[in-house]
Amino acid sequence: MNNIRLAWRNIWRNKRRTLLTAASIFLAIFLALLVRSLQNGMFDRLIEISIQSYTGHIQVHKKGYWDDKDINNSMVISDTMMMVISTTKNVDKTVPRLEYFALASFGKQTKGAMLAGTDPGKENALTHLVEKVTRGHYLNTTGKGILVGEGLASFLGLTTGDTLVLIGQGYHGVSAAGKFPVTGIIHFPSPQLNNQIIYLNLPTAQDFFGAENRITSLSVSLKDPDNINITISELSNRIHDGDFEIMRWDEIMVEVMQQLKAKTTTGMLIVGILYMIVGFGIFGTVIMMTNERIKEFGVIVSVGMQKSQLATIAVIEMIFIGLTGTLSGVAAAMPIMIYYHLHPIHMWGKMAQTFISFGVEPLMPLAVKPLFIFWNVIFILFMVLLTCIYPVRKIFKLRIVEALHK
Repeated sequence: MNNIRLAWRNIWRNKRRTLLTAASIFLAIFLALLVRSLQNGMFDRLIEISIQSYTGHIQVHKKGYWDDKDINNSMVISDTMMMVISTTKNVDKTVPRLEYFALASFGKQTKGAMLAGTDPGKENALTHLVEKVTRGHYLNTTGKGILVGEGLASFLGLTTGDTLVLIGQGYHGVSAAGKFPVTGIIHFPSPQLNNQIIYLNLPTAQDFFGAENRITSLSVSLKDPDNINITISELSNRIHDGDFEIMRWDEIMVEVMQQLKAKTTTGMLIVGILYMIVGFGIFGTVIMMTNERIKEFGVIVSVGMQKSQLATIAVIEMIFIGLTGTLSGVAAAMPIMIYYHLHPIHMWGKMAQTFISFGVEPLMPLAVKPLFIFWNVIFILFMVLLTCIYPVRKIFKLRIVEALHK
């Protein structure tokens, strides 16, 4: 207890030196939190867009469908099972889809297309598909009207009001053919989707493919995405049929995850460089502070204090200074993080155009995550403790006569 009291008094005997050291630690945690918060906010926003654009947080499908996306691997979800999934605690929305390929023909042009049969209301609630309609109007729950991707419509030379012929193979090899009026043209930022997607309402798609009451997947969005593993576990326990498979969004969007991991690595490298620069700054300050106090250390040891006790006091001093700098850095960064979390940064330039092309506002909120704040604080304090090696080593190697003549 005496050591703690002595350490606290010592750090305020030279306020300039203490404040200079604390300021370097303050700068480290302040900049690190803002940079990581900005990066996490950007990544979370991109993930949110990807999930809302199509997949949902979770997808339920027949076991084996993901490896072989054939309509024969479609499934029937009973009303009871749909109720079980919909009433699971963390489940927010469910969107049933029947997806398969067919040939789309108009005039002399023919091209392969991906048909997506869906519930218009539920689809729009999850993906805001109605906002992607650039011409015509959105799907009806009845009727044979279809939405065609802008790129596919341009290739085929069709517009709203035209009739598109679809030819393919349905469930268990039945012939699938029909004429469908184009009620709307939709635009997707993804060229792959834009050049091949066709939306129908679910009953029309089931009738076309001869797959009555069947779907290929059920997309599920969650109220709290952070509890995705708990929700999957709960769904697995409630769905007793072993013929179904539940997949997370990051298992579905492998390419997106690879890009995010690459960007996360780059972000961590930037923060690592920042930590290294600031770490050297803290170490330089500690060296200066220690060398200024060599004579003081010599006097204290000469009057009878043990070197081990003096080293302990020096370490406690650095812990006090580290905590002062760290807590003040967190206190300064938190209001900025919270403000820009509630009032996202408005982006501009190419980044803004990318977000607009996804049909969302070019806004980027800063992330406020207690866990990453905690680990940044721990890392900074660990760096401070590492710098304690220098003064401790100096104290144990101290020669009283030389120190008194400094």
